[in-house]
Amino acid sequence: GDLRLRACLPLGRALAMASMACMARAAAATGAASSSFRGSQVQAPVARAAPRTQQPAFLVEAKASNRYKKKLRVKFRSYNVKGIEKAVESLLDLAEEHNTEVSGPVPLPTKIRRFCLLRSPHVNKDSREHFEVRTHSRLLDLLDPDSSVIDGLMSLELPPGVDPTVEVIAASA
Repeated sequence: GDLRLRACLPLGRALAMASMACMARAAAATGAASSSFRGSQVQAPVARAAPRTQQPAFLVEAKASNRYKKKLRVKFRSYNVKGIEKAVESLLDLAEEHNTEVSGPVPLPTKIRRFCLLRSPHVNKDSREHFEVRTHSRLLDLLDPDSSVIDGLMSLELPPGVDPTVEVIAASA
């Protein structure tokens, strides 16, 4: 108990000093030239510059990302990595032809589904085979696309086995 009390005392003093300084600043801001606070004199500060408020960088980036009216979010899924890379490349070429900004491609985590099957239907329970199916996916955002990009997206030639998903995301004000 005594050790814990000693460990807390410096923190308690620091909090008390901080609250005293805060109260002194509040008293000085209200116009009191000098006031007594626990027997000590607190002087009003001489003309100080207003403190600068710095905006965190993440707020600035969030505002910059909302400058687009709408986004098309395209997600490709496939069991074949080469097919999905060809689909991404063809979409990037389409966006470059129409001068549309693209965010991505972002490789999303590969989903792995594993299966365990018996080799024989009736006997040899200890003899099994393991199979897995890997689903690869990529995410791209087309930022503020025009109608020609959307028409080109509808007529885009994709390799077999690539499943596209297209979402329209409106920017929030």
